[in-house]
Amino acid sequence: MDIKQLGYLGLSAREPDAFTAYATDILGMQRVAGEDGATHFRIDDVHHRITVEAGEQDGGAYYGWEVADAGALSAALDELSDHGVLAHQATQRELEIRRVAGMAHFLDPAGNRVELFHGASAGEGQFTSARDIERFVTGDLGLGHVVLASPDVAAQQRFYTDVLGFKISDTMRRPFQATFLHTNPRHHSIAFVDGPFFGIHQPFLHHFMLEVPDMDQVGRTYDLVLDRDVPVTMTLGRHSNDQMFSFYAESPVGVHTEFGSGGVLIDDATWQVTEIPGPDLWGHRH
Repeated sequence: MDIKQLGYLGLSAREPDAFTAYATDILGMQRVAGEDGATHFRIDDVHHRITVEAGEQDGGAYYGWEVADAGALSAALDELSDHGVLAHQATQRELEIRRVAGMAHFLDPAGNRVELFHGASAGEGQFTSARDIERFVTGDLGLGHVVLASPDVAAQQRFYTDVLGFKISDTMRRPFQATFLHTNPRHHSIAFVDGPFFGIHQPFLHHFMLEVPDMDQVGRTYDLVLDRDVPVTMTLGRHSNDQMFSFYAESPVGVHTEFGSGGVLIDDATWQVTEIPGPDLWGHRH
């Protein structure tokens, strides 16, 4: 299976309006009106990358992975069937809300809703940040990355590599178990961390990452977070594996946001999978 990138992310929120203010005024996204109460957020030339819908609980709702075209989606569904994975075709309304030409969805072993899609619609005009963010690092690298707390990291790794075709970037055993997976040169588009280590025994979106081109944008956003009394969950620091210079803040829907710059790009011809000794080179204090 040839998945190109993390195309979009869906969030569920008990107070979606609170997330709107955070996404625009703090993170610099562009709000785009949605359907059926959904609100979209744009960060590049694609119509939207993040959608927030009103729900009974806060957290991740679905994760959209892009394939090349209708033929690639059909082939992917055949592969899923061969592995005993039951997939469902999207309804017309789901296609309209996602703004894609085709989509099918299924559950991974932990119960996360995975969506495979093609034909994402472009946005109208140029991306215009709600603040001073000129651009985010997206394009062929996709939205950024998501990190999911999972009850069985090994099972998730097997499914995403053996069935969905992701490649392992690196792994970690201490202070908790984690695996980092890529599907394009971005160091990881998805990672799984040991949920029980954090007292979490169900699938849970820990954070999503947005990348900007330079560290000054990270610093200015960090200042803004401090000025607005947004909870900082990890201070400025640099990761040991993807080299990301970043900080973490807690969004109004409980999901953390990593805002960073300088992530490593992987060349599969030369990349060596390693077990990293820990998550950080410096900083990222709780």
